Amino acid sequence: MSAATGYVTALLATMRRDATIFASYRFRMISQMLAMLFTMTMFYYIAKLIRPGATGVHGQYFAYVVVGMVSFAILTAALNTAQLVRMELVAGTLERMVISPLGPVGGVVSIAAFPITYSICFAGVTLLAAAEVFGFPVRLIGIPPALGVAALAAIAFAGIGLLFVAALLAFKAAAGATWVIAGLSILGGVYFPVVLFPGWIRWVSEVQPFTPALDLLRHLLLGTTPTQSVALELFKLVAFSLMLIPICAGALALAVGLGRRRGTLMEY
Repeated sequence: MSAATGYVTALLATMRRDATIFASYRFRMISQMLAMLFTMTMFYYIAKLIRPGATGVHGQYFAYVVVGMVSFAILTAALNTAQLVRMELVAGTLERMVISPLGPVGGVVSIAAFPITYSICFAGVTLLAAAEVFGFPVRLIGIPPALGVAALAAIAFAGIGLLFVAALLAFKAAAGATWVIAGLSILGGVYFPVVLFPGWIRWVSEVQPFTPALDLLRHLLLGTTPTQSVALELFKLVAFSLMLIPICAGALALAVGLGRRRGTLMEY
């Protein structure tokens, strides 16, 4: 068995474990879907108060914010990796992954794999529910490329998540992820266009991967005109992924090495 095959097998085994644990909470998926339906209902009626065309030619506000919400769910799943690792530390199961052939970095990636995959699938179910219940104007032809964009964005987000895991292992605290998630939801354009921000803060929307990912998803699913060219935004998303993954994985490896030297790797 090659190293790549062994890694994929271990990754799938970890995902199967996490899926089994998730399924053991029988009403979790139902409660998540109900919560999303309640949220969509609220924004459906809020959208009636907003003038037509405020978010683009084809982007009625309800459709605009629905795509933002499902994208935000993927972002949250990726950036909450540190919380999952904290749970593994508390349960005493992280040690198995650290000493396994996966290694610490591969083990953390495998922990994040199921939540991210589930969030992408849940986003698809949410869009179908929005189309069925609220008449969400989804472009069916845009769904396949939108899934690809969502997966690419999840890779970039996961890189940022690894950075928080590194901070957790080095300093035994995962503070900051909640603030970053909240900040990106606002500055990335989940609820309103970033062009409404003053120039002194608008630059933040251009130096993180959430803005181009969200812009591309709205273009593919709703047919809205992207802020920049599709090729440029796709390039930015790929560049963010290629840049963040090795840097953040390196930071995680350094944090693991620091924990081993201190003898505190398994402590929390």
